[in-house]
Amino acid sequence: MTDDKSILPISDEQAKLGQEILKAFSGLGSFFKEALGSVPSDLIGYLGGDWLRMRRAENIARMMSLAQEKLESRGVRDREPASLTLALPILRGAADESRKELQDLWARLMAATLDPSRARNVRQGFAEAISKMDPIDAIVLNYLKDEAVSTIFQSQNTPDISASKLGISTDELQASIWNLTRIGLAADINQYAKGATAFGREFLRVVSD
Repeated sequence: MTDDKSILPISDEQAKLGQEILKAFSGLGSFFKEALGSVPSDLIGYLGGDWLRMRRAENIARMMSLAQEKLESRGVRDREPASLTLALPILRGAADESRKELQDLWARLMAATLDPSRARNVRQGFAEAISKMDPIDAIVLNYLKDEAVSTIFQSQNTPDISASKLGISTDELQASIWNLTRIGLAADINQYAKGATAFGREFLRVVSD
């Protein structure tokens, strides 16, 4: 009898965890395989260990479900499997994100990679940008789509007005603009273009409804 030490025994706890992970993806039907050319069980080794594995699986499943809903709401039926170059960073980012504003952005980006009319415009840098954002940044960036940063800061009272519109404090607005500028999504305060940079505007177009 050959003693094959390359085959590691699976404990009852690991087997149970694997079943729980697959259950988290059960509502997606065949969408996961259509999107990534794989099945949820293939991700089990990638997700990590113990309770983190389950949390990450739930986060990915929720993001994929949202992506499916967005494609359906836009009437996109002829979907293309996502390029792994784009899909893997999205999965990695979404796995550790449970905050709804950012989870929604990950889902929008994933949906774009599966949409033949948008996939060619999805840049690898978009996933990196989301990974550096806080939830409030997503709200502010959408506002900057129509407002110039220089306009917001042209007078002492304007930042207060803009912050009030968004339901945040002036400090939160300024901190968010600073972060979006650092990421490359928002224009520098001294630039008189729209608040979002060309990179930021393209990002917003790709993740739009």
